[in-house]
Amino acid sequence: MFKHQLSIKIPFPEDKYAEIASRTLNVDKELKEDIIKRTITTDKNILIINFESTNAKSLRTSTQNLMELLHLITKTMNDFKEA
Repeated sequence: MFKHQLSIKIPFPEDKYAEIASRTLNVDKELKEDIIKRTITTDKNILIINFESTNAKSLRTSTQNLMELLHLITKTMNDFKEA
C-alpha cells in the first residue's frame, strides 16, 4: 500500500539531544495515517526518521513539516544550552 519511502538520519552532539528531539516530534502524529506513516527513533546520538507514503506529494509535505519542526526544536535546544 505504501509505495514511497524515505529514511533520514540526523546526528546530534549528544545522545540526550537526539532523545529530546525524538520525544518532542513524537507528540505530533500524522493527520492522515492511512496515507502516510512516520516512525521516529534514536540510536545513541542519531535521530532516525522513517516515512512511508502512498504518494510522493504527501511524503514531501510531511517531510517538509517535520523538518520545520525539527529546526525549531534544535534552535530551542541551542538557546537553552547557551543560557
